[in-house]
Amino acid sequence: MLLGIVLHAALPYIPDIAAFWPADKNSSELIKIIFEFIHVWRMPLFFVLAGFFAKLVISRKSWKVWWGNRFLRIGLPIIVFFPLMSLLLPWIFQYGKTGELSFSFSFDGQPHHLWFLWHLMIFVILTGIFSLPYLLFTRVLKRTSNSSLRFISTSLHKVDALLDSIFFRSRFPLGFIIICLLINIQTGGELILNPLASGLYFFFGYLLYKNTVLLNFMKSYWQYYLGTAIILFALYVILGIIETNLPRDIYSQSSADIEPNLLQWLQYLLKIICAVLFSYAFIGLAESKLGSYNRKIRFISDGSYWMYLIHLPIVTFITFAMFEWSIPAIYKFLLAIVVTTLICLTTYKYLVRSTFISIFLNGKRYPK
Repeated sequence: MLLGIVLHAALPYIPDIAAFWPADKNSSELIKIIFEFIHVWRMPLFFVLAGFFAKLVISRKSWKVWWGNRFLRIGLPIIVFFPLMSLLLPWIFQYGKTGELSFSFSFDGQPHHLWFLWHLMIFVILTGIFSLPYLLFTRVLKRTSNSSLRFISTSLHKVDALLDSIFFRSRFPLGFIIICLLINIQTGGELILNPLASGLYFFFGYLLYKNTVLLNFMKSYWQYYLGTAIILFALYVILGIIETNLPRDIYSQSSADIEPNLLQWLQYLLKIICAVLFSYAFIGLAESKLGSYNRKIRFISDGSYWMYLIHLPIVTFITFAMFEWSIPAIYKFLLAIVVTTLICLTTYKYLVRSTFISIFLNGKRYPK
C-alpha cells in the first residue's frame, strides 16, 4: 500500500510511461527502473494477499461476516473518498500542467486512484451472486440419494482438484504463469482495467491459505524465486532500453515490423513471470523473516490504508510544486517521498489512530 507513494512520486520524472501525468522538465532513467521494479509485482502481490486473508476470515468466521466486513471497510471508504478525490485531484493536476491554482470539482479520471477497491468490491458482489447456486446445490445433494447428482458432484471435485494441482499448487508455477499470460494479454499485464486478471491473483491467494505445502516451500526457498525474478527483471529492463533506442523509422519498414513486436512480446512475457515469481518470493520472505511481533511495523501496517487513501493529493502537489526547482530529479523524488510519508504518518498518529476513523477503516485494534 505504502509503495503507492513511491510510484506516484516517480511518475513526473518518467513521462514516456505516464503521458497523462504532468511531467517535470527533468527525467530520470534510475527513477524509471525503480518505478518499473515496484510496479511489476506490487498489485499482483496485493491481490494475492487480499485473497489469502479473505479465505482466512471466511474459514475462521463465515462468508456472511466477510461480505459485511468488505462492505464496511471497502464500500464505505469508496463512498467517502471518491468525492473527496474528485474535489482535490482535478485542480492539483491542472496546477501541475499550467502552474495556476484554480479550484474545481470533477469526476474525470475517477475512480483510477481507488481502482483496486472497486475490483475488490466486484469480487465481493460476484462471490455473493455465485455462492447462492452452490449453496442450494450442496443442500439438495445432502438431502438426496440421486446417483446422477452425486456423480456430477464427484466429477466436479475431481476436475477442480486436478486444475488446482496443475495451476495453483505447483512449486514451479508454469501453469499459473500461462493462465496469467492469457488473461493479462488484453491490457499488457496492467490490472487497472482488467478485473479478470486481478481476480485470478485474488483466487490464487484464496487457495494459498490452506496450501501449507506450497507456503512452506516458499518460506524455505524464497531466495531462489527472488534471484530468478531479479535476473529476469534485469533482462526486462535491458529489452526496454533496446526498444527505446531502436530507430524510429524501423516501424515504417514492413520487413522490420517483426522486430519491435518481438521485443514487446518478450517484455510482456518477462513482466508476467516476474509478477508471479516476485509474489512467491516476497510471501516466502515475509513468512521466513517477519513472523515475530514488532510494534513499529504494526503501527505502519495499521496506518497503511489511511496513508494510501490520502497520499495522492499530497504527493502530486509536492512534486508539481517542485517543477521549477533547479535540482536533480532524484533529489526531488526522494524529497517528495519523505515529506509525503511524514505528513501521512503524522496525520495517522494524531488524527486517526485513536479515533473512530481508525475503527471505520480497519476495525478495532487488539493489543499484542
